Amino acid sequence: MKFTFLSILAIALIYGQKIDFKNHPYGSLGKDNLLSANTSIGDIDNDGDVDIAVANGRHWSQFNQIFYNDGSGFFRRSKFIGFEANTSYLANLVDIDNDKDLDIVVANDRIKNQIFKNDGKGNFTFDAFFGRQISNTRGLCLADLNSDGFMDIAEANRKSQNFIYLNDGRGRFTNEIAFGDSFEATINIVASDVNQDGNLDLILANRNKQTNRIYFGPDFKDFIYFGEGDDETRKIVVADMNQDGFDDIIAINVGDKNFIYFGDESYQFKSFLPFGRSVDKTMALAVGDLNQDGKLDIVVGNNNQSNQYYINNGSALTMFDYGLRTTITYGITLGDVDNDGDLDIIEANSGSENLIYYNNGALRK
Repeated sequence: MKFTFLSILAIALIYGQKIDFKNHPYGSLGKDNLLSANTSIGDIDNDGDVDIAVANGRHWSQFNQIFYNDGSGFFRRSKFIGFEANTSYLANLVDIDNDKDLDIVVANDRIKNQIFKNDGKGNFTFDAFFGRQISNTRGLCLADLNSDGFMDIAEANRKSQNFIYLNDGRGRFTNEIAFGDSFEATINIVASDVNQDGNLDLILANRNKQTNRIYFGPDFKDFIYFGEGDDETRKIVVADMNQDGFDDIIAINVGDKNFIYFGDESYQFKSFLPFGRSVDKTMALAVGDLNQDGKLDIVVGNNNQSNQYYINNGSALTMFDYGLRTTITYGITLGDVDNDGDLDIIEANSGSENLIYYNNGALRK
């Protein structure tokens, strides 16, 4: 299976069936042209539909927002998260205190990161800070890293020390553990058991032409490199793209081709496959089954270029453009916002409206 996938895909991208992704006049998260960096989805108010949290600001102070789904896939009601504007890169929805509702964890650039607790009805109250004021936080990985049943946090700090913050069981993160080198330009971290030893590992996307790394759990001291060695990797997703039972790593790069690194019994990720174009300035990545054929597809967001999705037919990827050519898409999230059973695309665009592209199924030839 892997040989077929690699060999055919290395030769060409073949034709596949295009999906009808359409934006609607109401299919945006407000009309403001904010510096959005990320969206996160989940049922915030327990009403059975998908709501959206948006992180705004990046290096400049702006308010983060929550958008409430009206049940039809439109978002006519919103609130600010907290009472102050921040330099935010992420606002992740996750249950950090095991009370069965979604809280919000916010990553900020050179401001302490924040926790907002949910009252169970979709109302959020500031609870605590974590992290360091001087950290250049770009990403947060939420996962149970010590297997105690509570979500912990791995913090990606570009060109400053990365840290792990262990959950104390009440949704507080005061236990700080440094990992990796202090000079790593980490922008994204994903947790997955890539070597199948029963412990979560941390997979890092590094910028500034630094090699990407995998730190092996449970102590996150031993590591290996993966990638081309001088990548400008913005984001990674770990998923079994070729359905062989091993984790693969999808990595997107600014100003270079993107890559799938295939896992196997060696757990070294030496086999790889490029996709996309070397001229693409790819900023955002998401993976999901767009056409409901049981295979994982890829969506990427670019900087002032058309965004793209890649349909995986099991032996090849087919690329299609979608969306506007004028957006700087910092974040892509996939979710069924209109409850019709398929995955829609939510874009976090920096400097323009955040748009939703609704999946209307495959176009008939």
